[in-house]
Amino acid sequence: MFLKKDTPNMTSPDGLYGVLKYSSSNIGDEIQSIAAMRFLPKIDYYCHREQLNTFHVDEEHAGQKVKLIMNAWWMWRPKNFPPSDDIDPLLVSMHLRKALAEDFNRPEVLDYFRKHGPVGCRDMYTKEYLDSLDVPAYFSGCLTMTLQPNPKFRRKKGGDHVLCVDLPDHLVEEVQRRTDRPVYNVSRMLSVAFTAVDRLELAKIMLALYHNAACVVTSRLHVALPSTAFGTPVCLIMLKDEDRLGRFEGMEGFFNQVTEEDFLQNKTIYSFNNPPQNPNAHLKMQKELIKTVSDFTGYDNPHSLFEDDYDPLLSLIKMLKMDLATDRDIIKRILIFATTDELIDALYQKRINKISRHDLTY
Repeated sequence: MFLKKDTPNMTSPDGLYGVLKYSSSNIGDEIQSIAAMRFLPKIDYYCHREQLNTFHVDEEHAGQKVKLIMNAWWMWRPKNFPPSDDIDPLLVSMHLRKALAEDFNRPEVLDYFRKHGPVGCRDMYTKEYLDSLDVPAYFSGCLTMTLQPNPKFRRKKGGDHVLCVDLPDHLVEEVQRRTDRPVYNVSRMLSVAFTAVDRLELAKIMLALYHNAACVVTSRLHVALPSTAFGTPVCLIMLKDEDRLGRFEGMEGFFNQVTEEDFLQNKTIYSFNNPPQNPNAHLKMQKELIKTVSDFTGYDNPHSLFEDDYDPLLSLIKMLKMDLATDRDIIKRILIFATTDELIDALYQKRINKISRHDLTY
């Protein structure tokens, strides 16, 4: 579904390959996995982030190790770290949550980092924390910066809308006052339980929204970064009540960034009718990430995630397994109009099986 066939300049190395899976309520986790999948010739195992310590290959592959790109937010259950010896890890684009970072300050974890390092950190806070523990670390940035756009898909399925992602209502209303474009407000947080494969498809649908927006407005770093990779203009608003300096440090110049206070006081600070292009200071780090990860897996598929004719609306209908009797009206509207607001309507009104925001279900 996600991995394209080889082209003549690509090889398919032998060995076992895994990708991280999740059961969190944040579909941004799967976006990290989609970025990693560019560098996988195949997927033999879906490896749950919270259970890597008990991961083992099956009997058929006994004695072999699974190559796993460990770009992720680590983690709800630090006691389940480090991973088992059945995993051959690439420690890159890792973030240690500040509130739980001290839980990684254990001899077995530090030995693991030193054995498999240096550790590539997707933010300066994580690097500085590991530095303080004498763990070799460097600022790698986020692997979502390696996502590739498809201009043909943008032309065929693109919209004239401004997409707000996880913004407080008062900021969404302010954006609406400053543009004649349609403004849609979505969240990367889920209230629906999906299978691991369906979660990846849902993440692809979310990425399609980022890819084809005229502009993305968000306070979330890991919405801003994939949007920037696609070339979608980004207005990143730094919320006044959140301390994120360590997470944003080193990414100045990747996108257009304003504080919440400046945004509210200055109505001309960013034009949503004519959004400025991103500065694109991420390109050097992007190139280095591509080399680091492709050297590890021996594979790189540089094509866009989106085929020319990819249809996120039909993909959503298939993924949600909509019942033709009970969901006939919404399916009819989607197929006839195929507009962004219909996609968002389907995506966020189909809510069943609420789960915790933590990774407590597997």
